[in-house]
Amino acid sequence: MTTEYTAADDVSNELRAGELLKSARKEKGWSQKEVASQLNLRMALIESMEADQYEANLLPTFIRGYLRSYARLLKIPEQQVLAAYEQHHGNQTIEPRTMHSFSNRTEKEATESRFVLLTYLVGALLLGLLLLWWWQTHWLTDDSAGSTTETAISSTLPAEAVMDTDAESDEMEPEIAATAAALPVQVPSALTALLEVTEANNEAEVTAAEPTADVHQLRMAFSEDCWIDVLDADGSRVAFGTKVAGYQLQVHGRPPFTLTLGNPSAVAIELDGEPVDMSGFRPGRVAKFSIPLQE
Repeated sequence: MTTEYTAADDVSNELRAGELLKSARKEKGWSQKEVASQLNLRMALIESMEADQYEANLLPTFIRGYLRSYARLLKIPEQQVLAAYEQHHGNQTIEPRTMHSFSNRTEKEATESRFVLLTYLVGALLLGLLLLWWWQTHWLTDDSAGSTTETAISSTLPAEAVMDTDAESDEMEPEIAATAAALPVQVPSALTALLEVTEANNEAEVTAAEPTADVHQLRMAFSEDCWIDVLDADGSRVAFGTKVAGYQLQVHGRPPFTLTLGNPSAVAIELDGEPVDMSGFRPGRVAKFSIPLQE
């Protein structure tokens, strides 16, 4: 009687990878703890390899690496151990786990760092713009207001008129200062109140009491806004400032009157009730002339 052996029986009679490792370890007289210490692996992993039973979430690639390291330590052929493993576990399918790459994590951290840096830069830029706006608003307002007023007056007057006005103002300042110093204490306060009323009405006018033989009346009516400067024969300023449309002005002084008008076509003038011919002046152009008009 003969006995037949199948290929399956041959495979089952072959040693498994764990049995090969366990047999070689015992021949060297090593314990599982000593092997785990030399391979720097967990004791449970050494036990699972010798039992040829592995955790379900352990990838075959890692298992082969552990088996190769174990075989090298015992100085037995690596290929023999791996072949034994493949015969019993080669067709085993293990669902791969999602691997988190260290490089991906590093790239993500770098992206977050760049985003934080960009946020700081934008914040610093906004803060700088805010400080610049605050500085321009609070420190340049006074200078801008003064330069705007001076520019407006200079643009409506010819160069000669601007120079004459500045010179006359310089000459008048010492006289005003001397007069104010000679007044009693009560007078400056009344003078200050008078100046405030004059500024509110945008007028600087000096009107004589009653006409005399040497004093004549100058009357001006404004159909549009117009800047004026009026001096009498003594060089005294009898009218100054911007007059609005519909305003009528009446002053007295010794002729001839010297007038500077920013918009002569908007002014109707009478001297002692007699109209002054203004047709010779171009609209929108600054005019400086004397009344009575000189031929």
